[in-house]
Amino acid sequence: MKAKIFTLLTLIVFGVLVLAACGGSQPAAQPANSSASASAGPDTDGDGIPDSAEAVLGTDPNNADTDGDGQNDLADQDPVWADNPIQESSTTAGFAINGLMVENNVDADGAAVADHLEFKVSNPGNSDLSNFEIYYTITDQDTGAVQAYYRTLPGFSVKAGETQTLHFDNTGKPGHVSVNPNSAFYTDVNALTIEVYLHTPGMVPQTDSVAKDPAGAEGGVE
Repeated sequence: MKAKIFTLLTLIVFGVLVLAACGGSQPAAQPANSSASASAGPDTDGDGIPDSAEAVLGTDPNNADTDGDGQNDLADQDPVWADNPIQESSTTAGFAINGLMVENNVDADGAAVADHLEFKVSNPGNSDLSNFEIYYTITDQDTGAVQAYYRTLPGFSVKAGETQTLHFDNTGKPGHVSVNPNSAFYTDVNALTIEVYLHTPGMVPQTDSVAKDPAGAEGGVE
């Protein structure tokens, strides 16, 4: 993967130089939050990979560590695969997850919204829960290819007796977790299986999975 990244970067720079030699237009000024060189184009997350190359590689242009494994994407041999770091010895089932959905999603008012992963987290106990972390995988049902992501959820908590919904998208709203816009969830046209593994300290992790239909074939409520 690392060799592929360097090859793509070389091709991008070479293409820009060819355009310049042929009288092509100069690239526009980059925004202040971009650390890209003029020849490579914008690099929003500053990981050393231009945004245009991230789209080809399937990595996140807004996150220098796409899979959440602690490695910069440029140095990561597989930037869309993280090993599951969650370890827990407790057998206390202090919360539950249910209602996984990836298609035909709706917002809090019941209006249809774009497909994304979402599910409910219920806390039947007497104490508020926080410090959640999640590990989730996206598996192509036809090829067996798997992507795996790890995220901490620092702004998410569930009060005693309450149920909260987690959404995985890039709307930036409260209760919404940012995702890789170039992941298989958005780019793979085959049927997919998404499996989630949610944990909070001192409680046994909860898991569930949901199927996403092939592109253009979805139907019914997941």
